[in-house]
Amino acid sequence: MKIEKEYDNIFRYVFYRVNCREEAEDITQETFLRYIQHSEYHKIGTERQFLYTIARNLCIDFYRKSKPETISDDFIQTENTDILRDVAVRLAMSKLSEEEREIIIMRLVNGEKISVIAKIFGISRFTMGRRINDIISKLKEELGKEELL
Repeated sequence: MKIEKEYDNIFRYVFYRVNCREEAEDITQETFLRYIQHSEYHKIGTERQFLYTIARNLCIDFYRKSKPETISDDFIQTENTDILRDVAVRLAMSKLSEEEREIIIMRLVNGEKISVIAKIFGISRFTMGRRINDIISKLKEELGKEELL
């Protein structure tokens, strides 16, 4: 497992969950600290799932402590980003459940395999594939049938 790639994926996942760069950096660092501290639980091939589980739990703890703003001015942009589309996507995402947002971030933003996400949520790969398709359909409907993917 290449730690730099995993760090970027975990940071993106956390950032999209907490909408604050500083908090996302702190939670990502804490994720890797806990990952290292609990190295006795590592199994070959499950490191990524373990990292996501730690990050997910830390995000839940973050939300329990305080509820952040719903849309942050501090979201990631590239030079070619269409700001209106970003806002539309964020609004559409806000209408999903917390679990649906989490799944879509793992799959579409970080490009995780369906089998990895299914293991994290404790369901079959087939069921997760159907859930992802349903979530994408909801997003497309919310965005007015725009080309999402």
